[in-house]
Amino acid sequence: MTTQKRIGDILTMKGTIGPNINGHELQLFDGCYDSGYKILEFYIAPKTPTAAQEWMVTLSTSDSVQSISQWDFANVQQIGWGSWGIPSSASGMDFYLVDRDNMIIENLYLSTYQASGDAGEINYYISLQKYKISAWDGALNMVTNLSQGGPQ
Repeated sequence: MTTQKRIGDILTMKGTIGPNINGHELQLFDGCYDSGYKILEFYIAPKTPTAAQEWMVTLSTSDSVQSISQWDFANVQQIGWGSWGIPSSASGMDFYLVDRDNMIIENLYLSTYQASGDAGEINYYISLQKYKISAWDGALNMVTNLSQGGPQ
């Protein structure tokens, strides 16, 4: 059984990033393999929300995400997904999802894709909680987070 204990305050990471970026690193790693972070919330919005823009953003545990224009829920490296401004006729609209089982041991990576619109910037807001875990669970999570694909 995995034992996890919340430690510290909730951490908020927010900023702005450009379009079509693959693997922008957000540093979390504290050098310890017996602690990690869970994403609690994840939201995106264009810097200029009145402009006609369509965005997709992926959160991952590796900078080697294969495609920034596609989501792959079977890929264990992808742990969060968000879209903004997708027309309702495309069955998308605004969408936010975070894998509830996520545990980030090292760093978090943002990948952005602007499907249409002006080449503006996207704001991101991520809240995380730090956890104390066993070194064994840390190693197991790190291996899982660096895995190249999903379940076979």
